[in-house]
Amino acid sequence: MLRITDGTYLDSLRLSVKDSQKDDELLIGEGYYLLHQYAQQTVIPLLVESGRTISTVELTTCGLISDLLTGKKGASDFFVLGITPYTSEMKIKLGVSLDLLTHNGPGTVSPQSAHSLAQKVRQYSNSDIGIAETGMLPTEFQGRRTRKRAGEIFLAIDTSVKNTAIELKLESNPSRLLMRQEIAWNVLTTLEDFLNTIEWPKQKTL
Repeated sequence: MLRITDGTYLDSLRLSVKDSQKDDELLIGEGYYLLHQYAQQTVIPLLVESGRTISTVELTTCGLISDLLTGKKGASDFFVLGITPYTSEMKIKLGVSLDLLTHNGPGTVSPQSAHSLAQKVRQYSNSDIGIAETGMLPTEFQGRRTRKRAGEIFLAIDTSVKNTAIELKLESNPSRLLMRQEIAWNVLTTLEDFLNTIEWPKQKTL
């Protein structure tokens, strides 16, 4: 299983595969397998034990988190919806305010937008937990706004009783797939911590 360290995702991945020299591109397959193993052995059992449902919004991982959470039989018991609303139009249809998305507002890459996306997908899908990530992967693309935002990733989890948001700072990596894995890894670890600390209200029984 992917062992968590104080370093980066790549540090943890290399530690888990016991190979500090392997080329980053060759680590993608191992990373995908280990992320699934981590989700199935740690995060999914916490979701099942909680008896709560979850829905996701993914703007940089593009479905990887949904894939990790649904990689085991029985996922329909807790997983409701996973979406990637790339355009502002789709985010607004989900319920996010236009004021959040404009250049004069916080913008799509912001903790406010991450929280709004998590809240709106939870409400739309009638899930207990909404989780969202938004950001911009560091690239070579030139542009003032892009340089300002490159590498900023915001994660948010929303429930009716508690919510949280964190910011990640990614360094440019030759592989976008490894960067997406790093974001997904952070989402899973954040979700694990969240599920281990939240106190749910008692569910009514018939």
